[in-house]
Amino acid sequence: MLLIVALYLSPVTAMAGETLMFGGDIEVKDVDLDALLLSGPEDARSKVVADHNQLLKLLRQIYLIRALSEEAEKSGLGDSELFQAKLRRQREKLLYLERLKQIDAEPIPDFEQAAKEQYHGNPEAYTIPERFEAKHILISTTDRLPKHHPKEEALEIIKKVKAELDSGLSTFEDLVMVYSEDTVTLKNKGSLGVFKRGSMVEPFDEAVAAMHKPGEISDIVETQFGYHIIKLVNRYSPKKLTFDQVKEKLVLKMKSDYIQNRRDEYFDKLLKKNKASIYEDKVEAYAQKQQQQSAE
Repeated sequence: MLLIVALYLSPVTAMAGETLMFGGDIEVKDVDLDALLLSGPEDARSKVVADHNQLLKLLRQIYLIRALSEEAEKSGLGDSELFQAKLRRQREKLLYLERLKQIDAEPIPDFEQAAKEQYHGNPEAYTIPERFEAKHILISTTDRLPKHHPKEEALEIIKKVKAELDSGLSTFEDLVMVYSEDTVTLKNKGSLGVFKRGSMVEPFDEAVAAMHKPGEISDIVETQFGYHIIKLVNRYSPKKLTFDQVKEKLVLKMKSDYIQNRRDEYFDKLLKKNKASIYEDKVEAYAQKQQQQSAE
């Protein structure tokens, strides 16, 4: 038999000690469900609480975990030193995370002014560089692609493609589908997407940068991959992001760095206070032993 809290109640506000499921000598209480739900993100918790069937599944999961753990306990599976160390580690990890929450909850400075100073002091970092959008036809000379040709043969093919383009009888996209040996871009009719200067190999990069009008088509370009004909789809000028566009990301980064630095300082003080030290010779012996066991 299952007893479920009313769905309009949050599991974290239900009266502690309420039994939601039982069987044999095992009970699952609301606090057990709290512990499980609070380990996940808040938006997921609200969805689960509103889903009756999902709640039932979670209760069944909690019950079965407890039932099997009790069986393991009775059979002595939990008595080994290694298991006890694993169990202690889980408890310590939970307590560690709770203590970190306390440390991180201490006041944090307002970083908006510092973010503004960083933004104005390093404008290049907040500028989207010039970008290009292009398509290409490739006749391959490299054995890194499934289909490729000797250099002389590839050059003759690309000259034929260029002549067809210049005649105006076929579109660039039509010729991509007939001739191009770049299998990655074929499904997009030769499109390489949007990329910034320096993203492509140098001869290709220079050829794209030399074009300015959308629809412009290059001469034959040779790279280590073979011979290309390139079509410029668009050219995007550099764009400086406003402070408002980057403020949230900057402030979040500064807060994150501040919190991490504060943690590191606390850890260092804790180690110093406890005069913590490592027996490096024993660590080395441990590592050697583990390596020997792995090799056996």
